[in-house]
Amino acid sequence: MAERDIASRNGAARDGTAPAGRSADPLSLTPLYRALASLAAISLLFMAFPALDLRFAALFHVDGAFPASRLPGLVTLRLLGRDLVVLVCLALLASLGAKLARPLRPMPIRASHIWFLFSTLALGPGLIVNGVLKSFWGRPRPIQVDLFGGAAPFEPAWKIGGACLSNCSFVSGEAASAMWLLALAMLAPPRYRPALAAAIGALALALSLNRIAFGGHFLSDVLISWAITLVILLGLHRVLVAGPFSARIDAATEGTLAKIALAAAFILGRIARGGPRDHRSNGLGRVDRSN
Repeated sequence: MAERDIASRNGAARDGTAPAGRSADPLSLTPLYRALASLAAISLLFMAFPALDLRFAALFHVDGAFPASRLPGLVTLRLLGRDLVVLVCLALLASLGAKLARPLRPMPIRASHIWFLFSTLALGPGLIVNGVLKSFWGRPRPIQVDLFGGAAPFEPAWKIGGACLSNCSFVSGEAASAMWLLALAMLAPPRYRPALAAAIGALALALSLNRIAFGGHFLSDVLISWAITLVILLGLHRVLVAGPFSARIDAATEGTLAKIALAAAFILGRIARGGPRDHRSNGLGRVDRSN
């Protein structure tokens, strides 16, 4: 597995995907520091000027409602975001299943990439966004706020203890899931990363603006959700993909799955052969005592 990783990096250099003379250090902490700085800056901005959320949400509030939520095309767009996440997860599970079905062949998707995608999805959109922030911060959604026809008072970003009791506005789970798709670009070959990142970024922007237009989230919910997800992506990419543990993760996963598959095949084979053989043995060993 290590040889395959080294060969792919050498191939990237030969293809001209790496800058001549020098290449970006995959273990550099600079991108992570920038993402953390962005998270802090966005948070401070909306804490200092909470009216920005109200003004941006008002752009989509027309005649006492958020009419975008009734447009079939935008409803379909929202479902597309969920379906893409499910499709990626199914592809990852299929790669694991393929290893179990053909244990002597390498996995279609590298194990370190699979665990990177699963862990970032579970930690970012799963635990931090939906499990902690949306469950305990209590921020009402725009459609629930009295300024937009609801009954709850407006609460600024990062304030704990609003009127919402569950599945609240802060932060956006769907925006986090949309930003999580950017992990696919991080794993793509270097020559395809810019185009793929631009396409996924445009999709994430559309999906996230869609939630604001529906009255489901404020602008700060989306931007902070993006920043949190990006921090998790960059941090775990450094550990699981770019770091020295990547080859070990590949080897350990492939080896473990191969052992499980071969052991299961052996046990099932013994069971399949054991029934008829025991039956014949009993027949041959039986003594006729009638005489």
